[in-house]
Amino acid sequence: MAPDFHKVYSDLCTAGEPVKIAFKLVKGNSGTDVWTDSLAAALRKKGVECTTKYYPTYYGLFPQLARLKRATTPVFDVLHCNTWNGFAFKDSRPMVVTEHLVIHDQILKPYKSPAQKAYHKLIHRYENRTLTVADRVVCVSNHTKTMLEQIFGYSDAQVIHNGVDHDFFRPRYINREEYLTKLDIEEDKTILLFVGNPTLRKGADLLPNIMKKLGDDYTLVMTSGLRGDVKRYGKNIRYAGKVDPDQLVNLYNFCDMFLFPTRSEGLALTVLEAMACGKSIITTDCASMPEVIRDGHNGFLCEMNNVDDYAEKVHYLAQDKNLQAAIGARNRKEIQRTYNLQNMAKQYIDEYSKYL
Repeated sequence: MAPDFHKVYSDLCTAGEPVKIAFKLVKGNSGTDVWTDSLAAALRKKGVECTTKYYPTYYGLFPQLARLKRATTPVFDVLHCNTWNGFAFKDSRPMVVTEHLVIHDQILKPYKSPAQKAYHKLIHRYENRTLTVADRVVCVSNHTKTMLEQIFGYSDAQVIHNGVDHDFFRPRYINREEYLTKLDIEEDKTILLFVGNPTLRKGADLLPNIMKKLGDDYTLVMTSGLRGDVKRYGKNIRYAGKVDPDQLVNLYNFCDMFLFPTRSEGLALTVLEAMACGKSIITTDCASMPEVIRDGHNGFLCEMNNVDDYAEKVHYLAQDKNLQAAIGARNRKEIQRTYNLQNMAKQYIDEYSKYL
């Protein structure tokens, strides 16, 4: 009979021994940082003591520098890192690592700069070292697990899908007129939203042509990125700037649908957040996206790089408000049932408990 890990955890807490988890990672200014903070917060709500230590971004090149600061590390039972630099934090205690994205997929090769190619070659070496010393490897999607096997020959990973806080990311009333005025958008436009850094990996280079194809009846709102870049994208694209979490929820609720022409994802938090807010998703039939989006059921999957396909799917959905509402309701339920933060935290507690 398999051990009841939640009972093990509960018994420890009852005995006055709360589990202590230390998160250590290099600051990436990316979704991985958001993911770590969210998981730590969810674990604390379940009685787990968590400390989070971020190291400067430049440590990404030389994560071994982190070893110089070990003397200040609080007491912990299990260390939790990511695969890109986890090896640098490993000591005698158990280490769980999460693989968020296997960046070495050959499909991304044409979209990398020479500097990125050199950096990712270094990361490949670091990931190999981490996989060798980790006690447990977790992947955020089935696709990520498959890529880990193909690229590194590592087949013993556990899949724990990403989850988001559906109590925070939820349908809510917003003053639509206020946002139309703020973003200089006319009342009768269909509003699309893209959230994230405007990188080639996320397909941001496709957005101007998609919006040109859609025409003046549609407006795309983008967050993050550089204002100058967005100004040259097109007259039906608006820049919302960097937004705080509460403003982000408002933008999810302001838009009619979420447009995400990505080329590779571990499991995008932004897609899950939009789903939690009851929005339809237009994304790419690649990587982990088909695990979450079933074409025609809770969104639409498009052929990678096919501008016409994205535009056609957006236009089709825009013509049917009832379909938008039905898809949005399905997505909200899917997050509540499967891709939620509490489920994710519970599964990580199971993993930690194996090493107590």
